[in-house]
Amino acid sequence: MSSSWPKVRIRRMTAADLQQAMGIAASLKEAPHWPPAAYLVALDRSALPLRVALVAAEVIEKRQALDESQEDCPSGAQARVDPADFMRGLPPPRSSPSDASAAAKAQACQSQRAGTVVAGFAVSCVLGTEAELETIAVATGSQRRGLGGRLMAAMAAELRSHQVTKVHLEVRASNLAALAFYRAFGFQEKGRRPRYYRDPVEDAILLSLCFE
Repeated sequence: MSSSWPKVRIRRMTAADLQQAMGIAASLKEAPHWPPAAYLVALDRSALPLRVALVAAEVIEKRQALDESQEDCPSGAQARVDPADFMRGLPPPRSSPSDASAAAKAQACQSQRAGTVVAGFAVSCVLGTEAELETIAVATGSQRRGLGGRLMAAMAAELRSHQVTKVHLEVRASNLAALAFYRAFGFQEKGRRPRYYRDPVEDAILLSLCFE
């Protein structure tokens, strides 16, 4: 990317980020394609097990980019999910996945109007002193700029603050780029799950990182 995207901030994911995060995941074949409800659970800090969700948010400085990003924005009245509950990460009663998607899109447009765009995100699940890195994804147009590394470093800091001492993850055996990325951060192979993945069928490589 060019100097039109000069500022990046790693911060906690909010409901305003969901539509963009889901769009990134949908565009990457390696990323898990979760329903909106799964992201809402990740934002709910009272849910168990605890999840840590971070985003890499970039500031847009070109007005044209802002205008283009709002072409399909719904009005606030179209989102039937209560905004207060949604921003707290609490799914409202009797809501459907389409309701959550509509509200997320409305919140995403508000974020874009403020001049920010989600370029990547990461989610981890905390289980006592151990955690699982469930996903880390960077938008195709923002890759090879160090955002994945910044997300990983920020996630490690967050997990340490929760007294996590070991992080686990799994990755497709054929995803050599991801394997190299994780190994650069000190992850080591601990095992393999034969035929774990589907479409296509493939082994999962299990990696772990111990914090010193």
